[in-house]
Amino acid sequence: MDYIKEFISKLHSLDTGQRGYDIFNDFLTLSTCSLAQPFYRNEDIELRYKYTISKYTKEQAEEFPKLLAFLVSAFEEEYQDFLGEVFMQLNLGNTRNGQFFTPYRVSKMMSSITGDHVKKYTGSDIMTLCEPCCGSGGMIIAFAEALMEQDINYQHCLYVEATDIDEMCYKMTYIQLSLLGIPAKVIWGDSLSMRYNEVLYTPFFFLGDFKQKIENRERINNLQEAVSEDTAINTGNQLKLFKFL
Repeated sequence: MDYIKEFISKLHSLDTGQRGYDIFNDFLTLSTCSLAQPFYRNEDIELRYKYTISKYTKEQAEEFPKLLAFLVSAFEEEYQDFLGEVFMQLNLGNTRNGQFFTPYRVSKMMSSITGDHVKKYTGSDIMTLCEPCCGSGGMIIAFAEALMEQDINYQHCLYVEATDIDEMCYKMTYIQLSLLGIPAKVIWGDSLSMRYNEVLYTPFFFLGDFKQKIENRERINNLQEAVSEDTAINTGNQLKLFKFL
């Protein structure tokens, strides 16, 4: 089944008088709120959902969960940048800002290049991946797939920080990483100016207790740095003593 084709067809069937861009953006908002709210229990998220769904009739509103179901079914078949492909097929990219998403096959090839580095992973620590201009998250998904092909379960060991200046990209990344169980901090903001509008953590960040894992890692790193510093000081003192003798 061509889930992308069916998704786009279903999206077009929502004839509300709005642009396709607006309907797709509303789908992203509703899906983001639905995935985040069980973990955040936030009034602002709830109000955003209610405001967005209020634009549609009851019958139209019932189509949005079906759209999300297409995405879930597509991921069950294979790893892919589903929403990024929909985004490009709908011609929603901002060419002025250079919004041309990397085809997933290219992302997969690039991720496979990191294989030698990944083979060194011992399983005793968490891996971190930073994507400062994440688009729809295609590169992250490809890296997660590459890990699984090497029998490394990214749900337990991979922590991602993904940022994009475009709000739609931010929501696409959050939705896809959430559905694939990738522990991540997804940021809507500017990586260059370090100005951020909103941050959401994916469900597996909470389910995998990654807050504690990151704190443990930082604690170990700080301890190792302190030991290294003490060693360097002691070595320096021994050299001074040797010269004196």
